[in-house]
Amino acid sequence: MSKTADTSTDEPQTNQAESDLCDFLSERSELRVSFEQPDDYRNRRYDRLPVARTAAGLRADVSDFPSGKSDGRGSFSKKTYVRYRDTVNDFLQSQDVSDLENITPREISKWNQLLHSRDYARTTRDGKLETLGVFFKWAEAEWRAPQEGRKISETIARKRDDLDVSADEKSRSGDDEHRISTEQAEEVIEHLAKHDYASRQMVEFLLIYHIGCRKSALLSIDCSDVKPRDGIIQLRNRPEESGVRLKKGNKGERDVNIKPEIMGVVTDYINEHRTVPQDGTDALLTSWAGRIDDSTLYRDIAGLTKCGECIDDSGDALTKQNASDCPESIGCHDLRRVAITRMRDNGVSWDVISGRVNATVQMLKQHYDSPTFEQAAERRKEEVLNAL
Repeated sequence: MSKTADTSTDEPQTNQAESDLCDFLSERSELRVSFEQPDDYRNRRYDRLPVARTAAGLRADVSDFPSGKSDGRGSFSKKTYVRYRDTVNDFLQSQDVSDLENITPREISKWNQLLHSRDYARTTRDGKLETLGVFFKWAEAEWRAPQEGRKISETIARKRDDLDVSADEKSRSGDDEHRISTEQAEEVIEHLAKHDYASRQMVEFLLIYHIGCRKSALLSIDCSDVKPRDGIIQLRNRPEESGVRLKKGNKGERDVNIKPEIMGVVTDYINEHRTVPQDGTDALLTSWAGRIDDSTLYRDIAGLTKCGECIDDSGDALTKQNASDCPESIGCHDLRRVAITRMRDNGVSWDVISGRVNATVQMLKQHYDSPTFEQAAERRKEEVLNAL
C-alpha cells in the first residue's frame, strides 16, 4: 500500500504519521482511506481527517464497513472506525506529530493534559487513552514506532493506571455513551404513533424495546410467527429458509409474550403497511426486494434516535443513511441494553429476563444492565425502607 494518501494538488501533503494512521484504518475497515479536507468543517476540530472510501471511490456508508469486534483485533464497524479516526487524529494534530518514530512520553503526557483541560470525565479520558494504546501497539508491531527503551504503548498504559478507572465505572460510561433514557424511547414511540403509525420502523423499535431481543432474532421473524390469539411471537432458527441464524442457533428458539397494544401495532403493520416483497418471502420486516438485512435495520434505528441537529460535511441535515454520524444515535444492541435496564427498573426478575432475551443472568448483570445511580437507588428503595 502506498505511503502517500490520495490528495488534491491544493491540499497539504500527507505526512508519515498520517499515512500510518490511514494504513491502520484501511487494514481494519477493509476500505481505502486517505486524508481529505471536508467540504464543511463547522463541527470539526481539525480541517483534515482520514476519509474511508469504497473501491468505486464513494464515501463509505455504514453498510460498507465489515462487522466485527470493536476491540482493535477485528474488523471495524463504522462507529468503531470513527472512534479510532477521531481519537488518533486528535493526538497527531494537537501534538503536531509528523512521524511516529519521533514520539516520546512527553507527547503522551501533553495530550493527556489536553484531554483534562477539555473537562473530559476520567472514564472518557481512559477510553481515549485505551484507543490510542491500541493504535500504538499496532504501530510498534509494524515497526513504525520506537522499539528501543520504553514503548509508547507502555507509557499510555501507565497513564491509564494513574486514572484508576474501575470496571464498574467503565461499564457505566460505555452505557451512558451509547444509550437513550426510557423517557427518550417513549418519546420516539409517541412520535411514531402520531406520524408514522404501524410503519416498519415503528415495529422494529417497539419489538426491540419491548422484547429486548437481538437483531438476529428480530430479523428472523416471519408473519406466521406472530400469534395474536396467543399473545406471543415465536422466535425460530431457520437459517436455510430465512438466511438469518439466531445467536445461539436452536438454543435461541423461544416464544415471547407480547402486550396486546404492541401486538395490535404489529398486526396493523402486517395488514396495512408491510411491503409485499418481490421474492414472496413471509418475512415480517421487508423491503420490495425481500427480507431486510442487518444494515437496513441498523440505519432504521439510528435514524429514529439521531438528535436532528447534526449536519454532514456539506452542511445538510443528517438523513437515515448517515444517521450513525450523530453521536446521539444508537444501534440495535444499544436499544436492547436499554430494554433490559427498563425491565429491571419495572421489577422483572433476572430469571424471567434471562429467558426472554436469551442470555444468562451472569451475562446480563455484567454487560447489559447498567442503571444510573438514581435508577439503582430506586430499585433498592422499597426493600431497604421495609427492612430498616
